Amino acid sequence: EDHPDTLGSLNNLALLLRDQGQLQKAKYRCHEALKKRKAKLGDDHPDTLQSLNNMAALLQDQGRLADAEPLYREALEKRKAKLGEDHPDTLGSLNNLALLLRDQGQLQKAKYRCHEALKKRKAKLGDDHPDTLQSLNNMAALLQDQGRLADA
Repeated sequence: EDHPDTLGSLNNLALLLRDQGQLQKAKYRCHEALKKRKAKLGDDHPDTLQSLNNMAALLQDQGRLADAEPLYREALEKRKAKLGEDHPDTLGSLNNLALLLRDQGQLQKAKYRCHEALKKRKAKLGDDHPDTLQSLNNMAALLQDQGRLADA
């Protein structure tokens, strides 16, 4: 029940439920995966941080932006410490925080984080990597939100 592979499957089930729009069931499974991964693997294990990030995304999907923010920030800081500033998972957390800040209407803070994610993804992954292109798209959407259509 607490084998890392079983916990990975539990995490994946939570993601599937989220994708199906079953947010309450997804929240339960996501919380369960996070709790068990913390107990089995520790607070800063990459798999635990994945579950933490997923919980934040689920809260964001539910419109609970204020609740999601500290989880995204925790995942980002712990990934920086554990995996390094330029690890793809760390850059994913940076990108997720930027999107949350955008959803909160904090456009200047979101722009800073989005630009940072784009710059680091270009350097680490290259211009044509899907994650880099995702960050480029996010930057364009953010500029559009700011009314800077020519820059977008």
